[in-house]
Amino acid sequence: MDELKALLTAHDEQVRGHVPERAPVGAVVEQDGPFLRTHFSTHGTVRHTPLPADTTPTAAAELVHRQQSAFAARGEPVEWAVYGHDQVVLDEALRAAGFTATGPERTLLLADLDDVAARTGTVTAPRGSRVRALDYGYHRERELDRLIGAAGPYARALTDVREDHGNLLGRTLNVQLLEAETRLVGVGWAEAVGSTHFVALRGMTGPHAEFLPAWVRWARDSRALHMGSGPQREAPDRHYLVAEVPEGPIRDLLGAAGFRLASTVRTYSWTPPGPPPATTRPVSMLIGDRDHDSLCDAFAARFSFKPSTTYYPSIEEPLDSVTWHVEDVTDTTHSYRLGRNLPDDHRVARLQKAVERGLRACVRPGEELHSIDWYHQGYRFDPARVGGPGRPAWPGAACRDGDYYMLLTRDLRMGTFWHPWEESFCVFGRDLLAEVEDDLTAILGTVMRRGGRNTGNVWTFESSGDPD
Repeated sequence: MDELKALLTAHDEQVRGHVPERAPVGAVVEQDGPFLRTHFSTHGTVRHTPLPADTTPTAAAELVHRQQSAFAARGEPVEWAVYGHDQVVLDEALRAAGFTATGPERTLLLADLDDVAARTGTVTAPRGSRVRALDYGYHRERELDRLIGAAGPYARALTDVREDHGNLLGRTLNVQLLEAETRLVGVGWAEAVGSTHFVALRGMTGPHAEFLPAWVRWARDSRALHMGSGPQREAPDRHYLVAEVPEGPIRDLLGAAGFRLASTVRTYSWTPPGPPPATTRPVSMLIGDRDHDSLCDAFAARFSFKPSTTYYPSIEEPLDSVTWHVEDVTDTTHSYRLGRNLPDDHRVARLQKAVERGLRACVRPGEELHSIDWYHQGYRFDPARVGGPGRPAWPGAACRDGDYYMLLTRDLRMGTFWHPWEESFCVFGRDLLAEVEDDLTAILGTVMRRGGRNTGNVWTFESSGDPD
């Protein structure tokens, strides 16, 4: 019993009290005392550590109302998980505020990783089948979606977890597949909980014990990185597993594998009056996304892109373009947000703000932009819903050390192109130039090229060799 109490204490302090090193993609995280609100635009969630034992019913009602008001202001439906072992249980306060219980009651299961490893180390896939990890470009994505949709309920849907992490398969997210000959017969997904000692089993389509050895190996792998951006890139050692499942075969399986029944979990939900929320998050990652690949191909074809560290200019700049030389690009951290380590008066930070303002002014209502880091992570986002207080940061960058960066409309009628080795920044599109040309010239100085032709004001030299 003492071991179970220690597990439950670690869970409450680390998992329920965990403030993410970086917000889920396209979301905003707000901390309010013991409460943590996550706003996705499409919906929101509340979680919190156990409240003090002396919290009165009146104080509990006030706390619920304060969180409820924050979601009402954004027009977001909200989900709130209540744990049965808390001394102050908020069921009554939530129901009084208009929340309703949704889905079946779940059991909170906790396990020591070594205990699960000892019990499941010899478990293998049934004869004639195999277990393998989901990777990019999986050819049975539709079959996977159908299988997941036919099962459940889950602690967290796979689509939500993948959106949170931008599909960082093998790192913060691990998806296991059970295949029998030409059929997909089982799916399970697990998530490393930030910089905690926990890995959470978020969902399984059935009682598949054969997934557990793979998750144990993955949890012990140093490549399972947390989402932080600081100098401590490696995640701490993972010691524990957590799952929330309703009564049934999956709970029985996990119990036999070393998981302990620690508490109960009930989800309450509430929808504010007014217009419906957004149907998509403001930002989504594009790694492994077909639209990302097709946009890169279209850009390369339209502008004859020749990536090279020694050959430039590496695109055929269109007639409606202006190119400047940019010096002192010192942000080499590749942080999520450009300018994180730069003062507001730095020329690159000022360039970024000018470009953001110009693109917001020129996009059509509801039109999305694409932030492309060549051969790396890209983003699709709504410029009207990012940047500023209470919103996700503008994703990606206009320019930064180390690689090509593009900010593009999907139809390529306007955008920007950064060449890191020439240190040149090209803006194309008549409307965008009308918005930003004067500002960028004031920030960066004399124009290098106009319509792809040297202006004669800046001494430049073109590459004479072939691209790399």
